[in-house]
Amino acid sequence: MTTTTDAPEGNDGQRAAPPSTEVTTAPALASNGGGASDADAVRAYRLAVATKARGFKRYPASALAAGWAGTAEVRINVSPGGKPQDVNLERSSGYDALDRAAIAMIEAGMVRATVPEPLLGRAFAVTLPVVFEPDLR
Repeated sequence: MTTTTDAPEGNDGQRAAPPSTEVTTAPALASNGGGASDADAVRAYRLAVATKARGFKRYPASALAAGWAGTAEVRINVSPGGKPQDVNLERSSGYDALDRAAIAMIEAGMVRATVPEPLLGRAFAVTLPVVFEPDLR
């Protein structure tokens, strides 16, 4: 499994945000005519990852003390065998510490989530937002 962050880091620990992306699934799902059941299965997987990941959310102390807030979008690419292949930062929160915490949170959730049966045998990807707001800890 690989983890990457695409945005360059500045001297102050901030990252420039790459272009925004939407929640997507790999073309393999769209081309097989599965329709609503595939979309439902992808939503179910996203929900499973989010639910499992919630318990692993950590607001970095330095970010909290500095009042940093932001939303990181993390993409999981899943193999046809149902195993997460890699995790990528799709959109930066603007802060390296928050981005790293978001990736760690999603990685912890994805290894505990079960891929729905309709998605087995196909590669797909999901993107999940992770929101960091000091008041929402």
